[in-house]
Amino acid sequence: VLAGNQRGFARAIKESGIPREEIYICGTVVSNRAKGESGAYLKTKEGYEENMNAMAYGGIGKLDQIMLDYPGPDAESIRGQWKAFEQMKTEGLVDTLAVSNFNAKQLDAILTMGEDVTKPAVNQLPFSVAYHPPGLLEYNKERGVLVQSWSPLSRVLTNPTIRPVLESIGSNHGMSPAQVGLRWILESGAGFCTQSKSKKHFEENLKVFDFELSTEEMNQLTKLA
Repeated sequence: VLAGNQRGFARAIKESGIPREEIYICGTVVSNRAKGESGAYLKTKEGYEENMNAMAYGGIGKLDQIMLDYPGPDAESIRGQWKAFEQMKTEGLVDTLAVSNFNAKQLDAILTMGEDVTKPAVNQLPFSVAYHPPGLLEYNKERGVLVQSWSPLSRVLTNPTIRPVLESIGSNHGMSPAQVGLRWILESGAGFCTQSKSKKHFEENLKVFDFELSTEEMNQLTKLA
């Protein structure tokens, strides 16, 4: 749930009638402009309180995950951000903590906070057939953090070099170019999140678990970036 649309989201969930336990809700907080441990802590705390106040409109009193959209400007600020998230978890308002757009050094600012620090479950990053810089998966895996691709099909389906390869491989499996691109992400060891205004495309994006790419196909796609 992006910052700014929590209230509408919460109301939609309530009106849908779908049981809460069937929906995984991840909120987001943007506090990267606050500098210093104290300032970053207060701004992040304000952000998660805004999330919970908005979610209350749909009767939602707890999140499954909360994510920092961007790291603070320095290690001290990042530690302040994370202390606020730790407090949210301690208060029973969320189960899992996550980050977005963190490099190795920024992750280490969190992981060196102490033995009892909560490790980020996810680091959401740009990662796709069109963009997968060397070492990105490795620095997260070494720290026990899962990479989740945001905008996983960006610059993929419209790329005149990449799309024909996706189409060719997709024909081998009866899958669309989008499904092949998403499957490549999964077999590379990452996850993904997608958005779509089309129910058909949304359902299609979920049907990527009943086929596998060959080693040759994976290598062919990896070389496209």
